[in-house]
Amino acid sequence: MAYSLQLLRALIDEHPDRAVRLKTHVDALEASIEAQPAFCLQHVRTLFEAAHATIAPKLGIALTDDDSFAARNSKLIKAMDFTVPGHPEEVKIGTTIAKLLGSINGTAAALGELSNIPNLRHGGSLDWATLSRQHAIMLGGLCDTLVAFLFDVAWSRAEEAVAEAPTYDEAQAFNDWFDDEYGNVEVAGSTFPSSLVMHRLDITQYDAIRQEWDGINAEFAAADAA
Repeated sequence: MAYSLQLLRALIDEHPDRAVRLKTHVDALEASIEAQPAFCLQHVRTLFEAAHATIAPKLGIALTDDDSFAARNSKLIKAMDFTVPGHPEEVKIGTTIAKLLGSINGTAAALGELSNIPNLRHGGSLDWATLSRQHAIMLGGLCDTLVAFLFDVAWSRAEEAVAEAPTYDEAQAFNDWFDDEYGNVEVAGSTFPSSLVMHRLDITQYDAIRQEWDGINAEFAAADAA
């Protein structure tokens, strides 16, 4: 039976609009586990790095070239929301889960260290032994569990935030400001409000700007009231 990254496959099915490129990485890792286990570690690390680069901007995290592989993973864990809304101790739950997931940082550090050993990911002599299928299955299972979890939390919380946000028509005051600020968008002779284009093409960025605008207006209102 061919090896399958079941959690990542389920994630792709659940988020087909987000996971098209993720499937390319999953296909490559599964293929390496079956036929080329010596190259498995390379695909595992690439999948983790793809998760870092994809999720970090959505959380407002700046990743730098000086950040180690483990440091990038740590930044993600610290910024993610693990609370359980509706529970009286939801904040404590989130903090405790974050502590529990601190082990992921240790795993990431070990993974980074392993991938820098010659002949396990790159370099080394043709005469040296390398990873076998049993190693590849272990690394694949590790990647399947952790990367799928990171993506699932990040994407699910983003969808919840969008679902709770006001609809385009309910944010008319913000839309008017946005259109005054950025003007209209012209395409093939047709003109569209820039706020509508942003809302349709990048709802996450639209809502982030709207929340910032709401915050600024709330501060002005509080100052006027005082």
